[in-house]
Amino acid sequence: MFSHPPADRPGTSEPVVPGDPALDDRWRAATAGWRPSSIRPSTVRSGEPDRTRAWVRHAWEALEAAAPGPADGDAPAGRRVRDLLTVAALFVLQERFLAVAAGEPVPAGAPDPRRDGAPLAEEEVLTVVRRTWEIDPAEAGTDGFAAELTGFLQDHLDELAEEVRERLVDLRGPTLVFAELWSLEHVDELEPADQEGAPPFPLSTDDIAWIVSGVPGPEKHTAWEWLTR
Repeated sequence: MFSHPPADRPGTSEPVVPGDPALDDRWRAATAGWRPSSIRPSTVRSGEPDRTRAWVRHAWEALEAAAPGPADGDAPAGRRVRDLLTVAALFVLQERFLAVAAGEPVPAGAPDPRRDGAPLAEEEVLTVVRRTWEIDPAEAGTDGFAAELTGFLQDHLDELAEEVRERLVDLRGPTLVFAELWSLEHVDELEPADQEGAPPFPLSTDDIAWIVSGVPGPEKHTAWEWLTR
């Protein structure tokens, strides 16, 4: 039915990005199968894909900690889909920020999260769609229907990326969020000790202060305006 089949479920040998150990299983379930296309090529070339994933996990955990408690009937499967889409939205957010910071056009729209191997099964996609779209059973299984689902997921992820930007800025403040995102491709602006083995996030107070005020430039101004718009 779908042009992008779901990725394999996570294996026990998959590395875990640093974070709250209690959330390791949920992180694995939400990120198993993500391929390098989830990360900007320049970041991959610089050897920093793990730093990007570390930020996504750090931001996801912050959003999760601030979220209301699970609603009645919030089954683990539904929670996994919510986690997966939030993680996908954070990948989109960091990609857009880094494009602006590099003076590039903001990528138009958002990808189908399955393009990068996000493990969304067919029924999980339909569960997401049914929240806002009444499905005609006669259309299910057709090529046109599969294309419509792809478009829906892209639109949904586009809106969710904007939502997580607003939530992070409101929750943690624009200075902190800006410094973290800027550091993904500007490791040279961090204290040397922070480049050697320690978890990349949270940033130290000195690193945050240096990034937001120590090295001014038009790119920073443009990226700040975009993040806080």
